[in-house]
Amino acid sequence: MSSLEEQYRNPTKLHTRINIHEKYSENKTDWHRWLFEQINLSPNRKVLEIGCGDGTFWLKNKERIDPSWNLTLSDYSEGMVRSVQQKLIGIPNIQYTQLNIEDIPFEDNRFDVIIASHMLYHVPNRKKALREVRRVLKPDGTFFCSTIGQNHLKEFGELLKRFDPNLDFPSAREHALNFGVENGAEQLQGYFNEIDYKDFPGGLNITDEKAIVDYLLSSNTDLSGILVDGTLEEFLCFLASEKEANNGVIHITKSTGLFESK
Repeated sequence: MSSLEEQYRNPTKLHTRINIHEKYSENKTDWHRWLFEQINLSPNRKVLEIGCGDGTFWLKNKERIDPSWNLTLSDYSEGMVRSVQQKLIGIPNIQYTQLNIEDIPFEDNRFDVIIASHMLYHVPNRKKALREVRRVLKPDGTFFCSTIGQNHLKEFGELLKRFDPNLDFPSAREHALNFGVENGAEQLQGYFNEIDYKDFPGGLNITDEKAIVDYLLSSNTDLSGILVDGTLEEFLCFLASEKEANNGVIHITKSTGLFESK
């Protein structure tokens, strides 16, 4: 099983990463509520979400879901699809399916809106994926895709390197280089005429060093074999001293936003 498959096989590690943002964000507006407001769906829309994860987006906006919408929630992971089905029991007009964005099993011009949150940077062939998105999107439809920037969570890597120069946390940087706020518009331009970017401001002010360790271990399977036993205790002590030197807070930069493409 690949590192990516292990991360997204079930919702556990995803929950860990969501929780640190919910608990320590400077921006007190919930990301999922903000995202829903940007999408601003009209009645009777056909909507496809690709990479729905554990369904937190829809669960947090449950009371705002219009029963006239026809929602199709999908994920590459069958485990995630099963999880979201259990979470959203009772919400009408939702279909669930496992699919690969590079080969979307729907007919041309089917959906009014397609959503892909923080997932395009995982896709091996984004050109093929974007062609597929454009194919199943109606001519007047809208594609919403969120992503991160190259400075997103950069302090995690800096902290690891100060603790041990042989350690790093490159995944956020690598994801943004694949498809990030800096280069996303350029990649979308080949498929959409009108592209708008909206930034979601604010970083993290973390007061519990264990939350940092939990996040790192949920994101990087290599670290899970390194930060163990005595090394883990040493790293926690190092983080505690870093926190003490910064008035009880470890600040982490966030770079997150949303592309709206028509």
